Amino acid sequence: MDTPRLIQAGDLKLIGHDPRQLAKRCNRGELVRVRRGTYLESGAWNVLDAASRYGLKVRAFQQQAGRPPVFCHATAAMLWGLWIVRTPALLHVIIASNAGGRSRNDIARHVGSLTDGVVECGGILLTNKLMTTLGLLTSLDFDYAVAVCDSALHRASTHTSNNIFTTPGRAPAIGQASWHNDVPQGSALLLSDLITAAQLLPSASSRHRAMAVLEFSSGLSGSAGESLSRVQMHKLGFPAPELQRRFTLRDGSSAFVDFWFEEFQTAGEFDGRGKYLRAEWGGGKPLPERLIVEKQREDQIRAQGVNFVRWTWAEMLDPNRFELLLRQVGLPQHRHH
Repeated sequence: MDTPRLIQAGDLKLIGHDPRQLAKRCNRGELVRVRRGTYLESGAWNVLDAASRYGLKVRAFQQQAGRPPVFCHATAAMLWGLWIVRTPALLHVIIASNAGGRSRNDIARHVGSLTDGVVECGGILLTNKLMTTLGLLTSLDFDYAVAVCDSALHRASTHTSNNIFTTPGRAPAIGQASWHNDVPQGSALLLSDLITAAQLLPSASSRHRAMAVLEFSSGLSGSAGESLSRVQMHKLGFPAPELQRRFTLRDGSSAFVDFWFEEFQTAGEFDGRGKYLRAEWGGGKPLPERLIVEKQREDQIRAQGVNFVRWTWAEMLDPNRFELLLRQVGLPQHRHH
């Protein structure tokens, strides 16, 4: 899909048109204000999803900036495909330590270097994967920091990867920045590199916070939903599961379950709706066929004496419902003191 053309009030002024007409058209519903002084035709805006709208806000900010901005934190995470769960509300940019200025409106400003650890993708400057991850680990709640860290450590299989970056510290392999990355982009980070970087953080509280996340994280997690499920299990006092346990099906092929509790012969699966809609999942078959194949896969695993429990986003995010689901399949709880 072609990138929609943004309308800049300043451009109209240069060619002798009254930019105030844009505000009037916006009031009539013909245009949508993307950012102050930047507009888009309503029809083009209305068909865009949240990620695409966010990308347009980034472009609008770039066009208005005096010098190319460096994006960081959740904005950079969108391009790296890190699991931040929701589209950010703010644009996150780096400012030099002597630049002054405060976060306001839709811009969050972070003090840092405008050159060290900065890469480029499709004309967008952003912090590399290591810097982006570390910044999120020290600012997000534990649950969401674990999801980000899991994704940074995640090694996508070749048939699901659509990497646009080469390595965490180098420029991207292609020029088009994508705001729709289902899998983490670029080479997976090494846990040892993250630990080394965390130990160099300036404050003891930041170091402690980052290390707690790193100790809990795993590159075997397959999605943000799986990561948050694991944190929720821990908070509720359930045993820690093995991740991505392999089973052999009747035809000799392998099948993996998200969570495996060996002592209780129980498999757990997070049913994120997005999994069933991804083109590569289920070999690209139509959705009804994918669901049939998934049912057959589960039946063959059950036939090996395995209990199965599945849950959705809504069930996992509700501690009471999630606790009941896990208790119903016989998983024990040990309350934290």
